[in-house]
Amino acid sequence: GEFASTLQAILSPASDALFTNKKSATIENRPAWRYDFMIEQPRSSWQVYAGGSRFRPAYGGSIWIDKETSRVLRIEMDARRIPNEFPLDHVESEVDYGFVTIGTKKYVLPTHSESLSCNRGTTECTRNAIDFRNYKKYGADSSVTFDSPAASK
Repeated sequence: GEFASTLQAILSPASDALFTNKKSATIENRPAWRYDFMIEQPRSSWQVYAGGSRFRPAYGGSIWIDKETSRVLRIEMDARRIPNEFPLDHVESEVDYGFVTIGTKKYVLPTHSESLSCNRGTTECTRNAIDFRNYKKYGADSSVTFDSPAASK
């Protein structure tokens, strides 16, 4: 989904992300490593849309990785060097991931997401917050049998 592609874009060798400033941190009561990162515009795959315009900004932010499981727990990112002709002058996004039990297994899945964008030259901003909950496991069992040619006579 969208949140997996965000993670893939940051960690992809094609993005040539520069990771710096490794720090020990705690997030959601879990010991983690926090890294700052920067992706330059020519390597960016993040597309920002506004008012019929779009562009791929350079962006930076931070990523928290669980010390025990090496799973990503949080991503924060913000657009850098937004062109003056673009309708927005500030764009940022964050995603929190957590251990979610589905059926009898635990999975690391998005639990919360927020995005913020501000119209150029104004104090008008739009914030979108999403909480993910009530994950469900759906399944079905089936079998296919065929009558033998002798049985149909």
